[in-house]
Amino acid sequence: MLKKVTITLLMLAVIAAVMLLIVIQYVKPTKSLDLQYKEIAISNKIAEMILSRKLDVRLSEEEVNQLLKKQLASHSTLPHDFRMEGAELNLQGARVDADVNVRWRDRIPIGAHATFTLAWDPPNLVIQHVNTQIRNWQLPSTWLQLAPIEIPLQSYLPKLIGIKNVVFEDNAILVQLKPFQ
Repeated sequence: MLKKVTITLLMLAVIAAVMLLIVIQYVKPTKSLDLQYKEIAISNKIAEMILSRKLDVRLSEEEVNQLLKKQLASHSTLPHDFRMEGAELNLQGARVDADVNVRWRDRIPIGAHATFTLAWDPPNLVIQHVNTQIRNWQLPSTWLQLAPIEIPLQSYLPKLIGIKNVVFEDNAILVQLKPFQ
């Protein structure tokens, strides 16, 4: 009798280990991502603004990607022992789709897809986490809900220039400026 119980427990342990390995393989990232970013300087675009004679600065998808990666890198510690290790962002108007690599408890790498929304709440550009999914499995928001991140866009501009409005385009963000703030 004791031998049957031992064999049964051993079999259950083996099945549990195999299932754990299958789950770890399933959630493993499919591509290598990082949070390295390049500083952007909106002030460099002032020359373009003068040539076009418009008080607008257009931030390309790549520039927005760098700006958001910088913020995600400074907020890489996530709830429930998750840590963000990499992101690749795709701007679609006021929505950002992101492929992200996170690590749970500094052990298990996980590839996920997160959706964020962007909003202009003067004087900040606000990034709001909407949802996260791993492959085709939607994570409950109680498992991984990120706090809103605020980007003070004014800090990227010269002192005498202010921001009148921010318009979200398909693959860019248009920052409408006002002189002599």
